[in-house]
Amino acid sequence: MTEPTQRTRKLPTGAMLFAVLALTFIAYIGTLSFNFVYDDESQIVGNPLVQQWHYVPYYFNIHVWAHTNPNQAGNYYRPIFLLWMRLNDAVFGLKPFGWHLTTVLMHVLATFLVFRLAKRISQRDELALIAALIFGLHPVHVEPVSWIAGVTESLLAVLLLASFLFYLDWREDKPNARTFSLVFFALAIFSKETAVFMAPLVFAYEFIQQENTPWMARLWRSLRPTIPYVGITLIYLYLRSIALHGLFHKTYILSPLTNLLTLPSVLWFYVKLLVAPIRLSGFYDLPYVTAPTLHNFVLPLLGVIAVGAGLFYWWWKTRDRLVAFAAVLLVLPLLPLMNLGVFVEGEIVHDRYLYLPSIGFALLVGIALSQLKGSAAPGAVRRPGFMLAVGISIVYMILTVNQSLFWANNLVLYFRGISVAPNNNIARNDLANEFEKRGMVPQAIALYEQVLQREPNFWLANYNLGYLYFKQQDCEKAVYFLARAASLNNVDGDTMFYWGQCEYSLNRLDRAELALRRAIANDPRILGTRYYLGLTLKKQGRTQEALDYFRAELSKNPKDENAREEVEQLSGK
Repeated sequence: MTEPTQRTRKLPTGAMLFAVLALTFIAYIGTLSFNFVYDDESQIVGNPLVQQWHYVPYYFNIHVWAHTNPNQAGNYYRPIFLLWMRLNDAVFGLKPFGWHLTTVLMHVLATFLVFRLAKRISQRDELALIAALIFGLHPVHVEPVSWIAGVTESLLAVLLLASFLFYLDWREDKPNARTFSLVFFALAIFSKETAVFMAPLVFAYEFIQQENTPWMARLWRSLRPTIPYVGITLIYLYLRSIALHGLFHKTYILSPLTNLLTLPSVLWFYVKLLVAPIRLSGFYDLPYVTAPTLHNFVLPLLGVIAVGAGLFYWWWKTRDRLVAFAAVLLVLPLLPLMNLGVFVEGEIVHDRYLYLPSIGFALLVGIALSQLKGSAAPGAVRRPGFMLAVGISIVYMILTVNQSLFWANNLVLYFRGISVAPNNNIARNDLANEFEKRGMVPQAIALYEQVLQREPNFWLANYNLGYLYFKQQDCEKAVYFLARAASLNNVDGDTMFYWGQCEYSLNRLDRAELALRRAIANDPRILGTRYYLGLTLKKQGRTQEALDYFRAELSKNPKDENAREEVEQLSGK
């Protein structure tokens, strides 16, 4: 009989899992003191839609950014995400601590479900613990966990993992499992569009499990369980097409060839982030590839092929179904990201897009490390894989804590952005916005001008610089940039409004009228547009039209005393 000291000691799974989850929470505990940053200020602080319960039914008929301009096309149809923000606002108001707390806890819950998934499909505690440890502490999750609005990733992961786990129960004929799986999938897909890969994931899992079944029977048996998920997906796509007036909208005109040539560098970028998660940022320099070279196309393509070949060889040698499924889980969530035209230029890659693929990565690491053989020496504990995972997790935790600090506030975040991505115009524009908010006007102007020297047709920088001059009451300069912004984006109401005010101040009444009418058409909610249009018409001697617009302004904003005075004066009251 083998001596007890020579056996592999059983890991105390419950205690170890608690330690993994505790370490995951501790790694992000510093974020609880962070501010609202980046898009949080627009999506939370300045978003009336998530601050009142009566807007909730409206969530199913709008895109996430509808509060900024209802006429602007959007690609993000996420009603459950909006509901999540409404719940947080109801509990925490505008206190960022609570929002950060629920965001971190959502990641901890996702880590727990990764453990459950790994344990369920492998029946190996050590593998599941390693996968959870790698996933929970991987630094690539800094963005979606440190940034409140990034909770879309962990929210989606929790709902999708719950759906898949109930699907596994359904395969074993457990009661109500099918209903729960479909309900969680519906919640997932209405949280974020990436969940569309659930049906292919179910198909892949079934196909992998039935490798000894004849081909046609295998195909049908793999397709059949996907039918209800496909049905829910079709319902989602139908409602999405109604809300967004189309399934998706191009935000950048990108030729199919350029899209194809850029994909290897995008995929290689993600490979590098998973393997070496350093110098993370909310912004990166990854230009479109229009002229393929050794560095921007050939080498990334060879790297991606090598990784794919390595995964295939690993499966071919071992015929391990778990390796095949983990590889599928790594690749499938990336496929919806390959249509680069739906992203804004300069925003085609982000750390947060690796949240779901990293589950597959964590499973692969867990498989590899759990298979390492230990020493046969007397008294040895044969857990080299787990001990190596602990060593990796220590490095991960240090990197996570350190790199999460860059999300503490906007100034730090944007400085980090231009440090990592000096050619990224969005990072530089956002830093200029932050300078302007802090009263650093000369520095803000200098940055806006740098951006426009690089890209004169960058709409946002034209608008921001024009608006800054508008606030400085320098309409001569403001009108140049605002008019240019209006020519680049003719559906933004704010641009038209401020441009119209400046034209009115410069007594160019025809241009003022044109801009203000377009502002009203683009976004009827903007207060003040009808008042200034009334002033413009009044100066032109069109008294009755002016009176109508002053009254219209009062109906929109009864507290506008200036409009009230104009109504009283023109109506003779």
